This record gives sequence, structure tokens and C-alpha cells, in this order.
Amino acid sequence: MFTSFAPDLVMRGPYEDRFQWRSGVDFRVKYKFADNARFAIGSKLRYQLRHGDRTEYDVTIDLGETYLHFRKGKFSARIGRFLHAWGRNTLISPINVLNPIDYTVAFDPGGAEEARIPVLAVRLNLGLYPISLEAIWIPLFQPARIPFYGRDFAVFRPGLLEEMLPGMMPGTGSGLVDDELRRVADRLVDELVGMDPYMRDGLQSNMLPGLPNRTIFNSDIGFRFGASASPVDLDVVLLYHLIDQPEVHLHDGIRGPLLDGRLPTSAELTQLSNPGEQIISASYPRSLMVGGDLSIAGGGIVFTAEGAFESTRVLYTRQLEPYRSPAVKWAASLRYNFGTVFAFALEFGHDVIIRPREDTFYVRPHELQTAFVGTVRLFRDRLQLTLSASYAIFPQDLYLHPQVVLELDDHVVAKFGVQIFEGFRPDIEPTIDSFLSYSGGIVGWLRSNDYAYGTVEYRF
Repeated sequence: MFTSFAPDLVMRGPYEDRFQWRSGVDFRVKYKFADNARFAIGSKLRYQLRHGDRTEYDVTIDLGETYLHFRKGKFSARIGRFLHAWGRNTLISPINVLNPIDYTVAFDPGGAEEARIPVLAVRLNLGLYPISLEAIWIPLFQPARIPFYGRDFAVFRPGLLEEMLPGMMPGTGSGLVDDELRRVADRLVDELVGMDPYMRDGLQSNMLPGLPNRTIFNSDIGFRFGASASPVDLDVVLLYHLIDQPEVHLHDGIRGPLLDGRLPTSAELTQLSNPGEQIISASYPRSLMVGGDLSIAGGGIVFTAEGAFESTRVLYTRQLEPYRSPAVKWAASLRYNFGTVFAFALEFGHDVIIRPREDTFYVRPHELQTAFVGTVRLFRDRLQLTLSASYAIFPQDLYLHPQVVLELDDHVVAKFGVQIFEGFRPDIEPTIDSFLSYSGGIVGWLRSNDYAYGTVEYRF
């Protein structure tokens, strides 16, 4: 059980959350019911309260890792809902894509919350040392969870959509009509802001039609081949999967007027009114990922590297049109451990878009990133000091997360930390043009979300 209090350190807008309180209970049990078989059951209960220009709360219950595991000699199988990581890097992992990310909790204040979503899967392993074979099948598609608006860590930062919507209502030159359009925009903002938060987040997760049908034809399948020859370990992976983030299409009858700041023409209105026309539609294309990893260990130092080729990645132009391109990504890591007292990991990653377009929105043809985590454990591991950091070189995005963990006894743990988001970017105006001209990175977009937090956890 835990409870966490987090005040916002930077106040830059009336819609921002000033304070968050998050509590929860995590339950997990493992039971070995036969010599070669066990099961695990997990669940999570969360209560979260946010206070900004309004006070709102959410209560959620989520199923954690729940599965059956069997072993017979050198063969093992796991069936159920679980997390499964490929790759050997701890911070920047190009091939760790089996579990989609829950971006609603990935940056939440209050310490590290598991951001990857367990998926229903069947995993088969055959260990024939020095080689191993693995196959994984994910029968039901699970998209990433993305908050679009109304949260400190949403796509539209707090207040931006509320400020932008009235300005997106074009003028007609007629005072009476323009006044009515402004009243419509104000009502839309009031409805948006005033929605019950649980309902609002529920709507956001279902805003985009086009989720793949849950059939065997829309499942994911992957294979891994591993080999060991001390001190070297090597894996090769192959994954044919649905991309967990959607390719979103806006109807031209909406996209054109939105970008031009005008009302739809009669021809566009006719198109929009045709039976079967969708204002917003989405699809989840398939991608083939081929990659691998390498690990070399010696003298307390571990060097790892990963790389992957993706046949399809979804990108967007500044005209809000999606397009697809292959991509290559690789990352290298250096880790060192001095017993249990001191450890660090330093990683560098490079992401390459093979067929970029000049008007690509947000993403660059090349992205370079470094990440670091260092840990010191003192007083027989009762006190743990950790510094996590990442820096994206081209957008000049810096994220810092120092944390202190104090184990008061075998059951009670206290955590204190600060999350700092810094990035170079101009402050955008609440207009669609300003939004589409944004040239920073994700940390710069979130730079007004610095939090301090304190958490008390009871383990039983």
C-alpha cells in the first residue's frame, strides 16, 4: 500500500494541477501448485486526486500480471497477462516493444510507476545451452494509452485546448453570426472542462475509431534466438506486429478549414454530410521489426548494445497528414556495479527516419539521446540515493529525477524526490499554427511540470 503527495514547483497557467495526491494498493500472489507449475495473480487499485483550477479525482482498478507457468525439462511455457522484455539495455531499448506504454502514468509525480501495460500472450521457451529459442504470440491487440488533453502530461498541455478552441472559430464578417460562433466556442470549452474526469479520460481512450478487430488475423507474433559464449551473450529477434499508436486521418472537409482558419465551403459541408463519412478515422498499420542485442561482461563492467530495423513508422506532416517511413534505431550502454554499494548505467541512442519529409511535424530525421542512472546504497542498503537523467541533444531536452529511498524497517519505506523538466522551446501561442510549428522535444513540451513528491509505502 502507498500514498504519495506531490506539489507542483512551477505555476505557469490557470489550468495546471497545483497538487496531486495518489494512493494505491498492489496485490500479487505466486503459488507453486506442482513441481513444474505455478501461477501468479496480480491487481492494482488506484485513487488519484488533482487540484488546479478545479478539483477532480479518479478511481481505477487494473489487472496486473496474471498467468500460468509450466516447465518440463528444458521447455517452459507461460500463458496469461504479463510483462515481457526483449533487449539488454536498461534505459534506451530499441527492441523492447512487446508491451505498449501507458503514457497516462509514465511521467506521473510520485516516483516510478510501471508504465508498460501487461498483454495477454503465450510464450514458449526452449533452452538448449548455449543456445535458446523463444516464440511469443499476442492474440489480442492492446494500444498504447495516450492522454490527449486535460492533464499535466497530456498531448495538449493544460489550458492549451481551452485557449485554442475559441480562436479556431473563424469570423464571417457578420457581427451577429460571429457572436453566435463565439458563444458556441465558449459552450464547447465549458463542456470540455466541466466533464467528469473519469468520463473524460474514458472518452479520450475511445475517441479514435478503427481499433483492429480482436481476431487471430490481427495478432502479433515474435521469435528470439539466443546464444551464449562467456562472457558474450547475443540475441536476434523478429517481430511482426500491429503498431500500438494509431495513424489518424482528418477528413479534408475539416482539415482544410482548420489549417486555413475558415469555415467549410458548401462543397466540403456536402462531403461531410454524406452517409458513411468519418470526420476522424484511425488505423493501426503493421510493421516488421528485425533486431538484436549484444552483451559483454567482465570485471564488474557490462557493455550492451541493441539495434532494430522497423519496416513501418507513422509520422505526420505540418498539414496534419499521416505518412509512413521505415526507421532504424540503435543504442549502446555501459554499466558498472561495485558490489551492492554503487552502480551506474550510461546509455546513448540514435533514431533514424529513413524517408523523412521536409514538413514533418515534431520528429527529426535524426534523434540523439543520452540517459544516465546512478545509485548509491548505504547503511546495509537501508538508504538509497538515485539520480536519473536523460538529455535529447537536438531539442536540448533535459530531464532530472533525484530520489532518496529510506527503508525504516522491513515493512515501511519512505521515498522523496524531484522531477525536473527543462527544454529549449519558444512558448507557443494558443493557435493551431503555433502548435504545428513547435520545434522542441517532449521534455520541453512538459517543462512547466516540475514536481516534488513524498511517498510512504507499506509492504506486507
